[in-house]
Amino acid sequence: MTRRLLCGALFALVGCAVSDPGIAVDDDITTFAVATWSAGGDVRSRVEVDGPDGPWLVTDWEAPEAIHSANLLGLLPGTEWTARAVTEDGESSNDIPFSTGALPPEVPGFSTTGTPGWEGYLLTAFIGDPSVVVILDEAGRVVWYRQAKTGERVLRVRLRPDGSGLRYAEIEPVEITEKSALIEVDWGGQETSRIGVDKFHHDFADAEGGGAACLVTDIRPGRSGADVLGDSIVIVEEDGTQTPVWSSWDVWDVPADSSMEKHSWTHANAIDNDPVGGGYWLGLRDLSTIAQVLPDGSVGTLIGGDDSSYAFPESTDLPKFQHQFQMLEGGVLMFDDRDPTTGEDSRLLELNLDDSAMTATAAWTWHHDPTFSIYALGDVDRAADGSTLGVYSSAGVIVDLSPEGEVRWELGTELAVGIPYVVRLSELPGVQRVR
Repeated sequence: MTRRLLCGALFALVGCAVSDPGIAVDDDITTFAVATWSAGGDVRSRVEVDGPDGPWLVTDWEAPEAIHSANLLGLLPGTEWTARAVTEDGESSNDIPFSTGALPPEVPGFSTTGTPGWEGYLLTAFIGDPSVVVILDEAGRVVWYRQAKTGERVLRVRLRPDGSGLRYAEIEPVEITEKSALIEVDWGGQETSRIGVDKFHHDFADAEGGGAACLVTDIRPGRSGADVLGDSIVIVEEDGTQTPVWSSWDVWDVPADSSMEKHSWTHANAIDNDPVGGGYWLGLRDLSTIAQVLPDGSVGTLIGGDDSSYAFPESTDLPKFQHQFQMLEGGVLMFDDRDPTTGEDSRLLELNLDDSAMTATAAWTWHHDPTFSIYALGDVDRAADGSTLGVYSSAGVIVDLSPEGEVRWELGTELAVGIPYVVRLSELPGVQRVR
C-alpha cells in the first residue's frame, strides 16, 4: 500500500498556532485518508473536513503535543474536500484541498430508493466473487471497502475491540472440510492478523479479553457410528489460542436419521453477546430455536422449537429456520427465514416474552412486497426510536422501516450479490459526522 501526500507541511510552531494539515489519501482504499499536523501551546487541536455542501466531519480532539495524526473515516468516493487544523481556543490553519478516488470495479453495483430515517453506518459485505468488506453510511454510500480473498465469503464484520480497524470472518465455501479464517485489518486495509479456524462457519461475537467467540462445526460419530455434524463455540484469542467452551453434543441427543448428508441437526447460524447473563445468545436454525448459552457452558432459556422455555398460543405462526436476531427488553426480534421449499415467504418477526406466564406471542410481523423466500442468512436491527432495519441477505436487499412499518429507504444489489449480517454504528472511531 502507498499513500499520496497531497498537501501541507509540518513545521515547528510556537505559541498556539497550528500548521496546515498534511493529507495522505490511500491508494488502495481511496475513501480513506490520514491527516497529520502540529500545534503549539497547551490547547487541544483537531482537523475539520468540509465537502462540496459544507462541513462533513471532525476528528477527535488531540491532547497538546507537537505532532498529531488522525484517520479520516467516512469520506465519500470521488469527492473534492478541504481540511483545516484548528485549536480549541479558535486558532485555525489554512484550508487544504484534497480529493478521494473512485470506487474500484470490484465493488458491486447497487441502487437505493427513498430517504433513510436514521444516521450512522453499517459494517457488512457484498457477497460475490470476490466478496468485498464495506462500510456504508445511512444513505447506502460506500465510505470504506476491502476485497476478501477470491472464492471466500465474508459473513460477519465487526470493529476490532480497540477501534483500530475491522475484524471479519472469511469463510470457505466448503466450510465443513476447509479452514476458514478470522481476519483483522487496519484502516489502511493492511492485514494485521489472520488466524485459521478449522470448520469456522457463519458468525462470531466479541469475547472477553479481546478474543472472538466463533461458531465451528463439531463432527462426531452419531448413533449408527457414522459421522454427524454438530456445532460448538470456540474462543479464539488474539494470539491464536483456540478453546472450545460449548457444544451441541453436550446438550441435545442427535436424531437417529442424522448423517453427514445433513448439514447438522442443530445448524448454528448466529451468535450474539448476552450482556445480562454474561454468555451468548445462539441461533440454531434446524431446531428453530434461539438458545441462551450461560458462562459455564450450560443452556438457559430456549426460545422456539420443541424444547422452548415459552409456550406459544395454538394460533401462533411459529418461527421456523430463523437466522440473526436481536434480544429486546421483554422480547426478541428475528429474521424468520421460514421454509422456502414449501413456498413460505420470509418475514421480520417480533415476539413478546412474558417471563411470568412463560408465554411467547407475536407482537409484530413484516413481509416485504414483493415477498422473498430467503434461504440463507437474514438480519434485523431495531433502533431506539422503534424503527427497524431488515436484511434480506440472499436477495441482496436492505430495508429501513419506520416505527409504523413503512418503508422509508431500500437498497438493492446487482444480480447474484448478497448481503450478510450487519452491525450498525452511530459513529466511526476517531471522527464525528457534522449533520
